[in-house]
Amino acid sequence: MPDEGLRLLAGTVAGALIKAMDTHLWAGVRAEVAGVLGSGVPRRVEFVTSRLQASRDELALVPLERRTQARAEFTTEWRGSIHAVLWEHPELEPELRAVLGAISPALPRTPVDAAVLPPAPPAF
Repeated sequence: MPDEGLRLLAGTVAGALIKAMDTHLWAGVRAEVAGVLGSGVPRRVEFVTSRLQASRDELALVPLERRTQARAEFTTEWRGSIHAVLWEHPELEPELRAVLGAISPALPRTPVDAAVLPPAPPAF
């Protein structure tokens, strides 16, 4: 997979992680993504899980008026981390895509999502 594709996937997964942080889906999303990024190796999975949880805990401490900016910063940070893992282990790409496909429909939609998605066809 070309680097641009890895970067886009990393950004999409990072965005999904940030969206999931404030939902009841967090534990499952965190476990799924950590399992893939940690290649199923218990110590690696534990490391990724603890980093994800630390990010969530840190975000929870950010004052509400700075939360949007903090989310963007966390997304950028995680995009870089995920991209680095995919660069080293491109064989994880299909599994990460599968996890993303499974979790994305359940995540909350944001105004940014609506701006990126094409309009739905009119119902007749």
